[in-house]
Amino acid sequence: MEIQAFGYLGLGASNLDDWAAFATSTIGMQSVDRASSMRAFRMDDRKQRLFIDRTIEPGTQVFGWEVANAAVLDSLAARLEAAGVAVKREPAALADQRCVSGLISFADPAGNRLEAFHGAHIADTAFKASRDVSGFRTGPQG
Repeated sequence: MEIQAFGYLGLGASNLDDWAAFATSTIGMQSVDRASSMRAFRMDDRKQRLFIDRTIEPGTQVFGWEVANAAVLDSLAARLEAAGVAVKREPAALADQRCVSGLISFADPAGNRLEAFHGAHIADTAFKASRDVSGFRTGPQG
């Protein structure tokens, strides 16, 4: 199996401040400084795990799936294409926005946007929960 883990979730929404309050006050995620059209949040050593983007149609979700490396990503793209799935190799600018080294995108049968990526960027500072959370665990075991 080429996919190793669920890596990130993106949501299209116009109410960025409401989502920021929910992510930090309710869930305890750490807010990450991002562009004016986006809010991003951490929950472990990764640079981001959740992003809310007003440039994405409200109600749309983006699911990011992690693979081991660039070769595995290429292999996954080839398998999808061989199965008749349209695959887009995304530009470096989008990979930077997603805080990964490289990614492809495709749609599932219901039309949801799926992204597969490799090289998730690790933050240079320790995760700090935005509120006291009893038993909050981060790292490899999540």
